[in-house]
Amino acid sequence: MITGSNSTIANEFYCEINGFFQNIQRYYAPILVFLGLLGNCMSVFVFFGTKLRYSSSSIYLGALAISDSGFLMTVFVSWLKMVHVDLFNQQGFCQFFIYLASLCSFLSVWFVVAFTVERYVAVKWPLRRQFWCTVARAKMIVIGFTVLAVLLTSPVVVFSKISENSTDCGYLDKEWESWAIPYNMIDNVVTFAVPLTIIVIFNTLIARNIYKLDHIRRTLTIESDVSNERAPRDRMPQTKVTKMLLLVSSAFFCLNMPAFVFRVIAVIGNDKVPDNNKSVMWLIWAQQMSQLLFDTSFGINFILYCASGQNFRREIVHICKKRSSTRRNETLVQMAIHGKQCEFMPRYSSTKRLHFINAQQKNFQETQKFPVKGL
Repeated sequence: MITGSNSTIANEFYCEINGFFQNIQRYYAPILVFLGLLGNCMSVFVFFGTKLRYSSSSIYLGALAISDSGFLMTVFVSWLKMVHVDLFNQQGFCQFFIYLASLCSFLSVWFVVAFTVERYVAVKWPLRRQFWCTVARAKMIVIGFTVLAVLLTSPVVVFSKISENSTDCGYLDKEWESWAIPYNMIDNVVTFAVPLTIIVIFNTLIARNIYKLDHIRRTLTIESDVSNERAPRDRMPQTKVTKMLLLVSSAFFCLNMPAFVFRVIAVIGNDKVPDNNKSVMWLIWAQQMSQLLFDTSFGINFILYCASGQNFRREIVHICKKRSSTRRNETLVQMAIHGKQCEFMPRYSSTKRLHFINAQQKNFQETQKFPVKGL
């Protein structure tokens, strides 16, 4: 009886946790997708449509915003199941959206690696930055990563299938199981282990170099007034960009690391997972929380840009002011056109009335010229 009672309590507790996360997913996912897509679209416009496009870092950040938007679309399609629009579990759509999620997650993490390594080069060798960190080189790297991602993630289309016993998508095709298991391990290494390790290493080196530069700058500022006027002006903008990119890559690492841990647990197998219900429930709870953090990493960058990027904020303000001035000019033009029309109409009506009166007087004078016959 005690065992049965404990099992019942555990099942109820599991249902409560599952329902709690279902409610979070029901309301959080559409908000994340809407705000994330809006922010990513604005980021693409700022990085590719303003003077920031002449910076190599903007090429990586603009490409990152595009790949993040693609992943958010898969989150939205998966969320549609909760509102009984089951597009994700349809044959063809299932494989496409799983492939799109794999492709975009691969691109996002390696775009972060690319601008992190580039920023380390700019900090470590500032005199060579203009020759190594160019827009043309950044475009070539983005194109190269895209081609590589298309090829490396294409096997998931073959591995994924819809279950025969249900309509759920994402089951492993038994015919490809011998290939899918090693591919999944390689994917964890290429998509999570290697890039996250690179991000940690280079972020540490960047932070170390920033600290050294700040210490040297403070020392020179105290010793010389000339350096107080010249050196900070030359290096301060690049330091601000470096700090912004350091924040973006660090946030990406923090939001992706929990998901990587649970993917490692899934690869290790069920024999390493504790058998008691309490541990399993907390493991499921933590896995669902890590998935929410992982999804958040694809929709939060716009907030980070606005919070830490001075040039980005300046361009956003400039776009808003330009748009408001354009609307104001259009309103003034419309008012001017309307005023001319109103001024023209009284003149036209008065002229028309004057012609009508003159015509009546002329007709009356011509009528009086005829002799009047008596009855």
